[in-house]
Amino acid sequence: MRELLSIVIELSVGLFALLLLTKVMGRASMSESTPFDFISMIVVGDFVSDAIYDPHTHVYKVIFAILFWGILIYIIDLITLKFYQSRRFFESEPALIINKGQIDRKVMKKNRVDMNHLQMLLRDRNIFSLREIEFALLEPNGKVSVMRKSDYEQTNRNDLNIAQKSVSIPITLISDGVVLTNNLKRIGKTESWLESELKKHSVHEPKHVMIAEWRSEDGLYIQKIR
Repeated sequence: MRELLSIVIELSVGLFALLLLTKVMGRASMSESTPFDFISMIVVGDFVSDAIYDPHTHVYKVIFAILFWGILIYIIDLITLKFYQSRRFFESEPALIINKGQIDRKVMKKNRVDMNHLQMLLRDRNIFSLREIEFALLEPNGKVSVMRKSDYEQTNRNDLNIAQKSVSIPITLISDGVVLTNNLKRIGKTESWLESELKKHSVHEPKHVMIAEWRSEDGLYIQKIR
């Protein structure tokens, strides 16, 4: 019974200490935090777990560890505020992953981002086709910020008195040089059809294509590997 009571006390103290630390430091939610923020929360959480599972770790030691770690984070935040160059080390910086409509393969490799992941990030921003993008920045929190091409800027069709047009979801046919045969079947096309379409774009083999997507309204869109 005494051991259970000790766990309850340590959990309660640890919870309120973590909540207080988060409030004081003004941390964003985990989905919007930087890698440094994420590491900080893991380390602080580990302090609390030690208090629960290690009988030799007293609750006062946990409180001290959390407070000391909070002080370190606060000092680092002050450093990043006063010295701009330090932000690159502690917080990293945005990476221009799409420049003037062209995907930068080197930036993708450097940030460990593949084509599927990039497309997922763009869909999260309600962008389903790469042809719509002029610039895209990969932010330190893992999300992307996008500037659309002028032709694809969102407007209210009712304000312009424009008739509605049907839209469809783009289907990826080639990703990183690999033909996605299942997607070809979904649109009722064959690999020989794809090869002939690639030749129209002066592409002789799929391995030279970074991304190829099909949309019924616009046809085939291709970006080559550079």
